[in-house]
Amino acid sequence: MNYPEYPFYKTSALRNFLNEKSSAPLKKWGQNFLIDPKAVQTLLDSADRKALERADILLEIGPGLGALTHLLARTGKKLRLYEIDPVYSDWLKKFLPQAEVVLGDARETLLKDEGTDCFLFGNLPYYITSELILASLEKLDRLQGAVFLVQKEFAQRLTNEISSLGIYAGAYGKFVLKKTVKSGSFYPRPNVDSSILSYTSNPRFADKNKYPILEFLCRVVFWGKRKKIGSSIKEAPLNSFYPKNLSYPEETLRQKLKDSISNTGLSLEKRPEEMPAEDFYRIVENFKIE
Repeated sequence: MNYPEYPFYKTSALRNFLNEKSSAPLKKWGQNFLIDPKAVQTLLDSADRKALERADILLEIGPGLGALTHLLARTGKKLRLYEIDPVYSDWLKKFLPQAEVVLGDARETLLKDEGTDCFLFGNLPYYITSELILASLEKLDRLQGAVFLVQKEFAQRLTNEISSLGIYAGAYGKFVLKKTVKSGSFYPRPNVDSSILSYTSNPRFADKNKYPILEFLCRVVFWGKRKKIGSSIKEAPLNSFYPKNLSYPEETLRQKLKDSISNTGLSLEKRPEEMPAEDFYRIVENFKIE
């Protein structure tokens, strides 16, 4: 099969196309086009090879005009693209007719691929990076791995700091910070550099009901900045964080959190930033649901 070459690495060609379509990159959707072919290839090369091979379908969030997508097409695997902009969606349908293009916000249109092993690529808008990563982890039951292009500061926080997001997302698998992509690799040029995050699935819990409990635990104990765990459990507005799979009275929940921490051998006098992720997972394992 003959695969098309990507025609928009030159900004002049990109601008001409957008002008012809009476279109422009929109800040509200975080649109920045990759114009550096080396950076595009690095994105593909950052994927875990074994996870990529296991996938029956490749998914891409925010394909734009197909800078990465045209390389994904060459794998011969089925493609599903999630694009919010109707101009780009129409272009992708013509440029890569073998791909399925889903128009809309990926937070809403991303569907479970039940029974299908998948691999995800995403050039994620900075303002909804966390939401899209969490939606991917929670909705894609058979997600084997992913490569995300995100703001550099976000990637460093996720992989190097103890945080609510890092602990929760890390329970689904391993995130590795790969390479920096300079701001000059994009058009329009953003104010900050980006980084490539590689993700490989390695679920910490076999019971999926444990994940809402972990989310609940993280939101409660990280509720107060630099507060001790015991203080946050006592003072946090639990009704705001209430997990869907639990129906205990608020005070019962507070006691269950304290008991699960104590039964793990951890102190309520600790601050969450002082605890490794594995401690949080052990607490969840000790959380008893009658």
